[in-house]
Amino acid sequence: MFTITTSLTEADIQQAVKLAKANYVDLIDKHLRPGGGPTGSMCQTTIEVEVRAYLSEGITDGFGLKVTRVLAKDTQDNVIGFVIALEGTLDTDCGLNYAVVHKDFRRQGVLRAMILEIQSRYEFIGLSCKLDKVPYYEALGFRITGPQKAQVAMSWGLDKPHAAMPLLGFDQTSEVQGAKASFARLNGAKAQGILRKVGEAQKEQAKKVLAYLDKRELGATHAEAL
Repeated sequence: MFTITTSLTEADIQQAVKLAKANYVDLIDKHLRPGGGPTGSMCQTTIEVEVRAYLSEGITDGFGLKVTRVLAKDTQDNVIGFVIALEGTLDTDCGLNYAVVHKDFRRQGVLRAMILEIQSRYEFIGLSCKLDKVPYYEALGFRITGPQKAQVAMSWGLDKPHAAMPLLGFDQTSEVQGAKASFARLNGAKAQGILRKVGEAQKEQAKKVLAYLDKRELGATHAEAL
């Protein structure tokens, strides 16, 4: 059993951030191997900082963004999932930035319930996701609209192009800068080579996304297109 809520407390934010850190490989907009690889710590820190900022925006309104956040909680009032959406230039549009469900509560309708709450508030929702997540969003009424670097762009609602969503930049925060410094310190002369390989992996995944989309356009199923 679970409940859906759009209100949250500081304690909820801490639980949601913990959940985000545990699932950062799924949430980061980069193609990472399981476990995150050598850049995992940097990516995890980035997700932690971003999720905390966007959730806190729902309470403090410090950045002037309209953030819709939906939480799923178990019977003990623990956060077991969350969705964060940012409103676009039109108040009828939003971009889905983060969606995650605790591993012990997946395939129980939690994601569907949270997305339905977002769908009840907007006429258009845009997102980008990794290849393995495409079927989940298709089951929720989203359609493929094209490539988004190493991910697949999808939308729900009105059939129109994706609009630019207001995003905050976090690269210069002390936490992210500290994670980058730690990565450089731990890897020394190998650091640049590691980053170069990560960049190459992104390009290869982007090619796979294009090939996948070509097959889907010709009528292939998700499994056939992989």
